[in-house]
Amino acid sequence: MSLKNRMMLALGCSALLGGAACTQDFDQADFVHDEGQPWCDELEAGNGSTDCALLLGEDHLIFFEYAATARGTRLMVNLNTLEGQEVQSFGPIAIEGAMTSPALRDINHDDRDELFIPLMTGDVNTLWSVWQQDDEGLFHRAGELSGFGVDAFEIRDGLVISQARGDAATSYETASRLTADGLGTVYELLVDHAARDCRLLDQSGMAAMRLTAAAVVAACEARDWE
Repeated sequence: MSLKNRMMLALGCSALLGGAACTQDFDQADFVHDEGQPWCDELEAGNGSTDCALLLGEDHLIFFEYAATARGTRLMVNLNTLEGQEVQSFGPIAIEGAMTSPALRDINHDDRDELFIPLMTGDVNTLWSVWQQDDEGLFHRAGELSGFGVDAFEIRDGLVISQARGDAATSYETASRLTADGLGTVYELLVDHAARDCRLLDQSGMAAMRLTAAAVVAACEARDWE
């Protein structure tokens, strides 16, 4: 039985389902609780800007509520305890054609999940607003990352490596570092898959990480090009 199911049974379903009987299988992707939101991490791709919820740890839920306005889609985020007490609310956040749903992932190995909110999706890449938790478990905006998806971000030597498509022959590799002050760019590379070479476009954070241009480019070009 999944953690979601165990939690629902432990609570007697009363807090989350308004007293409804525990007869549903909460592991099903099409499960919808009385709030009207399915689980974000079980929605199919292409269902962006759909109201949904995420389980944070073992004792909190995050609700995402989208609304169409004259200025476009706006998102409100609410962090609640399982008993329904509101801990934090933030927004509205402008959403421009996002094709995927919010997600959680710990990208700096501090045992606290970061929150990824998709802002917009292009042909391949999605722009994510990244929010990190403080010591009290409240979320604060850390910055933005662009890439193919949250699971596609590589964690390498304390850096978050994101890949974004350029054109048919090129891509961009960006290394970022997440600190208490937020996300900061360490370097950005233009990767030419036809020429099989890499070129630094931004190296503003490399000195602080004791990285050299030659080493970064050499590591990039040592990849498997096939």
